[in-house]
Amino acid sequence: MRVIHDAGETHDTPTIAVLLASEHLIVREGLRKLLEAEPGVVVVGDVSDPQEALTVTRAVKPHVVIVGFSGRLLIRTLRSLRQLAPAGEYGRAIVLAPRIDKKQMVQALQLGVGGILLKETSARELVESVRKVVAGERIGISRDLAGSGELLLRNRVHESGGTTQQFGLTSRELDIVAAVRRGDSNRAIARRLALSEDTVKHHLTSVFDKTGVASRLELAVFAMQYGLGDDGVGAQTFMNQR
Repeated sequence: MRVIHDAGETHDTPTIAVLLASEHLIVREGLRKLLEAEPGVVVVGDVSDPQEALTVTRAVKPHVVIVGFSGRLLIRTLRSLRQLAPAGEYGRAIVLAPRIDKKQMVQALQLGVGGILLKETSARELVESVRKVVAGERIGISRDLAGSGELLLRNRVHESGGTTQQFGLTSRELDIVAAVRRGDSNRAIARRLALSEDTVKHHLTSVFDKTGVASRLELAVFAMQYGLGDDGVGAQTFMNQR
């Protein structure tokens, strides 16, 4: 573990403080060299396990934590970092994963990560992602990951009349989206909204058409990316539903 307590700032450009978390020293050293070649970016520490990540984040308060763990270590780290973030605020963690399955992808998005990138991501995209997350954006899933076959999100952009993207969804359809994010079955949704199961299926078909997704899993991740159905962020059972 290496920690620099003072990131420092220039008068012209605010410094972006980055913490690196990966069990592989070679990965941390490579990321350090890449990021510190960028103006205004300082690596304030690197750690090799989730507990160190939590401890150093508390002490140094980096703007961004790049998390290079996979599997259980990844989720443990994100849960630890989530403890430090105020409720409802986007996380400042960026996942840089060698691989990530659908379940972990959903868990990471639920835990408020700023974005998920594959380790094949270009240096330019990584740096751009760091700057975007610091600016308050949530980059979601990288283009490479979205098109890799792990998860295909056909992100059709529909500009609504308001300030947020609703993709042409009605208020009832947004209720359905929120329920899918919670992991509710069609039967549970029908009971909660006082609808028949056939009506719920009809609404889901309409939602799939408008958003371009093909499954409940894709809908849940899509909704998390675009802030649809924000009243429910659970995802316990939809993984096994059709």
